[in-house]
Amino acid sequence: MHKAYLTTLGVLAAVLTAAALGTLVLPGLAGSVTADDDHGGPQFEAQLRGSEEVPPVDTNTRGKADFEFNRGKTKLHFDLSVENGERVTQAHIHCGPEGQNGPIVLFLAGFHDKGWDVDGNWIGDATATDANITNNACGSTLAELEQAMADGRTYANVHTVAHQGGEARGQIQSNGDNGDGDNHGGNGGNGRHEDD
Repeated sequence: MHKAYLTTLGVLAAVLTAAALGTLVLPGLAGSVTADDDHGGPQFEAQLRGSEEVPPVDTNTRGKADFEFNRGKTKLHFDLSVENGERVTQAHIHCGPEGQNGPIVLFLAGFHDKGWDVDGNWIGDATATDANITNNACGSTLAELEQAMADGRTYANVHTVAHQGGEARGQIQSNGDNGDGDNHGGNGGNGRHEDD
């Protein structure tokens, strides 16, 4: 059991190092794809603030997450930046409407129990597939997750040592370019904008 624990820690350390360097590609990707297959689908973003947490958190930590699906909605590319992040431990997509907490459905970064101090780009050009969905609360495929994003039923959340339930959160909203001619209302269906 001790050996398995150390092996797990070694794998986790490698994943976290890759994530910190912005070179993380999540499991489930195989084969080659053309540029047309890899991008060009719906795009979303989330502005992360402590005031969006439930309950709200008084913090200077802020962040932004950008998401782009491929046209077939079988891959999700994402970037995550965090400003003034102290001892950041992990980040996820959660299934839940604005003002309510919900379960984790996809890891964006994590877990590091001691946390990192992050100020700038944290995760760059990472990719997730259906295999990375951890909970079917918003569906079991990326296509279903995309619909939940379009409906305003998902949020991104950055967790820290000080605020393990989340320090900076933001509803995921369409950025108006969904790659299929239907912009899903341009705001994830919740009517909020960054300045609200």
